[in-house]
Amino acid sequence: MLNPITQRTLKAGAALLGLTFSAASLASGPAFSGLRTGEGQLPVHDQTLVLHHALEAFADSMMSGGPPPDGIPSIDEPQFLAAAEHSMNPDDRVIGLAYKGVVRAYPHSIMVLHEIVNHEIGGENIAVTYCPLTATAQGFKTGSTTLGVSGRLINSNLVMYDRDTGSLWPQISATAIAGERQGESLEEINLTWTTWGEWYAQHPDTELLSDRTGFARDYRRDPYGRYNPTQGYYNSDRVMFPLMTEDDSLHPKHMVSGARTRDQAVVFDLEVLAAEGLIKTDHFVGVHDADLGNARIYRRAADQSFTWQDGQAYHPDSGEHFAADELPLAPVIAIEAFWFAWNAVYPDSERGW
Repeated sequence: MLNPITQRTLKAGAALLGLTFSAASLASGPAFSGLRTGEGQLPVHDQTLVLHHALEAFADSMMSGGPPPDGIPSIDEPQFLAAAEHSMNPDDRVIGLAYKGVVRAYPHSIMVLHEIVNHEIGGENIAVTYCPLTATAQGFKTGSTTLGVSGRLINSNLVMYDRDTGSLWPQISATAIAGERQGESLEEINLTWTTWGEWYAQHPDTELLSDRTGFARDYRRDPYGRYNPTQGYYNSDRVMFPLMTEDDSLHPKHMVSGARTRDQAVVFDLEVLAAEGLIKTDHFVGVHDADLGNARIYRRAADQSFTWQDGQAYHPDSGEHFAADELPLAPVIAIEAFWFAWNAVYPDSERGW
């Protein structure tokens, strides 16, 4: 049951949006029985990813973001262009994917209005997801089903639902908080939040998501502001929805890169990582990838000590140098996010700064 303060907050917000509020409908699941297909299965981890809040606390914090389920429509039949057909500015933001020999870029201008793309890649069904409020781009294996936008948020973050069971999956934690799959964590693939210029320089053979989506949308208009140059919501200190935890040690929209395993979570300040090149925490190693302007994160091995030398990771025992994406350690899915969003979900993260 939602606490009285949360109920009053949600009722007030719902009234402004002209919505009907029901605490029971928000906190209990599965909530989307009318949208279920019952035809697929989602791949999940053998063990749940670490959580820094109880599942019940996440459910208690869930609220309507305004649109109804599928009010923000996923793209389920995407079309792609050859890179030569693009009309992108080099500084335009894209989500990059390189998986099983397939290389694609998903323009922010399209993703901001759809948030989820469901499609087949290399023989697997994959959902590329993006939450504009938290600046998080994440990829998930979906088996024989698909993901949709629930219309709900936790810590301003997208809450997805699967079209098999209607279970609810907050994007950042990737762990179901309600429904038949409650407590399970989705299998993920790595995505890259970068610019078109940086992505194309590394992947000239990339395909580009087309704006021929089948929906009548103005992809020249971003309802939240702009990234090129950055303005509006994306660089303000405003957070639109209540947070489970807050920390003002960084600007709310400062970009960080986080990762989590079944036992620990970590977060790196991207500016600090770029300046230092390599940062070690108790359980992780973060490395700056200068080509794409982001982080590569690995599990730290006690018997392997790396330093940063000449723009690469250096292992003093072997004398070898390694590129940011080639360290002989176990890689972990790295997620770029606004600071407020990562901290709200994982306040006890090891800090790489």
